[in-house]
Amino acid sequence: MSDTDQILARIDTVLDQNRRIEWTYIGLTVLLFGTGIACFVTALISGQFLWSTPSAITTGLLYWPLNQIKDIRSKNIALATAPMLITQLPTEQAAIEIQKLLQTLYGESK
Repeated sequence: MSDTDQILARIDTVLDQNRRIEWTYIGLTVLLFGTGIACFVTALISGQFLWSTPSAITTGLLYWPLNQIKDIRSKNIALATAPMLITQLPTEQAAIEIQKLLQTLYGESK
């Protein structure tokens, strides 16, 4: 197995793991949203508007999982396109591009 095949296999593994994590976040987001809607409907039906408080809290909590889904998708795009682009570059430029990719994906290292 060549180095390129090993790299592509690792990237495919990471993409599969990211897809599972993404679907977990989507499922939890739907559950959080459903809980908020259920509390809001309960408040309307029962006339006790104190039940609307959890829906306001769950709506505020939706920001974090949606932001994580956005980050995972942007990393997936970078991981999916980088190998093909890097293999077409000379060795020195490919090394520079890999470093830029890692800085983009994981931020600046101290």
